[in-house]
Amino acid sequence: MATRGSTLAIVQAQLAADALAQRYPEHEFTLTPLTTQGDRQPSMRLSNSPREGVFVKDLEQALLDGRAELAVHSAKDLPTQPTPGLTLAAFLPRQDARDVLVGRRPSTLAQLPAGARIGTGSPRRAAQIAAVRPDLQAVEIRGNVDTRLRRLREGAADALVLAAAGLARLGRLAEAHELLAFDVMLPAPGQGALAIQALEGSEAAGLAAAIDDPTTSRAVRAERALLRRLGGGCLSALGAYAVVDGGDLRLEAVVLDEHGTTVIRARAQGHRDADVVEEVAASLGSQGAARLLLRPDASLAGLRVMVTRADRQAAVLADALTALGAAAIRCPVIAIEPLAVDPATLQDLGRYDWLVLTSANGVDRLRELLREAHHKFPAGLKVAAIGPETAARAKEAGMAPTLVPQRFIAEELADALSAAMTPGARILLPRAAGARDVLPEQLRSRGAQVDVLETYRAVPPADVRARLAACLPDVDMVTFTSSSTVRHFVDALPGALPDRVIVACIGPITAQTARELGLRVDIIAQEYTTRGLVDAIMRSRTQIPA
Repeated sequence: MATRGSTLAIVQAQLAADALAQRYPEHEFTLTPLTTQGDRQPSMRLSNSPREGVFVKDLEQALLDGRAELAVHSAKDLPTQPTPGLTLAAFLPRQDARDVLVGRRPSTLAQLPAGARIGTGSPRRAAQIAAVRPDLQAVEIRGNVDTRLRRLREGAADALVLAAAGLARLGRLAEAHELLAFDVMLPAPGQGALAIQALEGSEAAGLAAAIDDPTTSRAVRAERALLRRLGGGCLSALGAYAVVDGGDLRLEAVVLDEHGTTVIRARAQGHRDADVVEEVAASLGSQGAARLLLRPDASLAGLRVMVTRADRQAAVLADALTALGAAAIRCPVIAIEPLAVDPATLQDLGRYDWLVLTSANGVDRLRELLREAHHKFPAGLKVAAIGPETAARAKEAGMAPTLVPQRFIAEELADALSAAMTPGARILLPRAAGARDVLPEQLRSRGAQVDVLETYRAVPPADVRARLAACLPDVDMVTFTSSSTVRHFVDALPGALPDRVIVACIGPITAQTARELGLRVDIIAQEYTTRGLVDAIMRSRTQIPA
């Protein structure tokens, strides 16, 4: 069970481990403390972070690369968008979701003198404090609970705002001087709840699901759905709290500007959770919430970005860019052309030990072939996927992966699979025609028997030259998510790419292809996924003219 290494995180993870051990006494649940990006960069202001999930991503990676079967998170730390290939399998019963005030000297919020310093690293808390006490000063204090309380004693602030649940789990709730009412301070979505995460379709996910608290799960999932619907994030000045009242879900939310001068509230109640979320979102939206949630320092507003992916995969990237204010211009430079495959090849998939999937397109085409041949996917066939997005598509197709490498490239997949397979393992590799041979070659060099099955090829759409000629004058950036998108883009390019156009690549292999074909590469994602590409674009935003 992966967890952060702080005292509070260990206590919380142990709560999850104890609940699982009580339900499954035949299993052993062991904590694996890890250091996250947020822990490694204690001086980084969370409000200035280019991405969400700084306390979560490293734990998720431990799940993806097999170092852990479960991860325990504070639900409020989870990024807004789910990570492909992973599932929130369970929520433990929620503790008090309220925030508390801890004064250097005993005091309530109303009793603090004008000019008193309130220690918090949360835009949500700072804005809500400012809304009721604009005469107070918010100061940045980061670190775990012990660190913050020590800084308070040292005089770095006159009071702190902390989560009641965290103090309670540490046995220190008595140190709080005031529980802040919800009409003063709505919590972050998920606050007070612990989430257990696992690979989709895994045995561990099934085990965790048995201890899920339905009431907490319903409430937290509604709060997170509102967060996604509004396009906010865990770094936004947004509070939300849901409770289950009989058969109804009751949801209230608040959105503020950073100074607390503009406060927008909404609430709704009903039987259908999706309708309740939509009603609250619509009410907030009609009052101008979108304007408040768009952080100027983390916005892609005004940036015109060309998405060159095939139509079937373009939506995820285009939607992510649009949510951050960019104008996503879809101009697919490849189309997927299916190749004929001998039906006999698919009749006995059970003779293979591993199926290796290297793209979402490959997953889609294999699913089509199995459906056309009226074949079912063998239950005992193990699946390896090159990355979380491919893994998620495979899970949807009924081919749940058991292996995803730490870095989402063929070389890393070969290393991970070589460590997991038995000597002489039989491997089927369905892929695009013309794909790199590094993966089958490395697997064969390590004793595997690899059958390569070309199921589709990437071809240029008939109108690609005309569309590029029409789109390029209006774009500031071009994104590439595979070497094939680069090759077909360059082939169809009407002249040289203007120097003003930024080139962003999903990873080093794609970037290498771009450079070999004469393109200047400006941005390379550190995580080779759609989310990683968007994060890289965000980090570079300060270098791009508005």
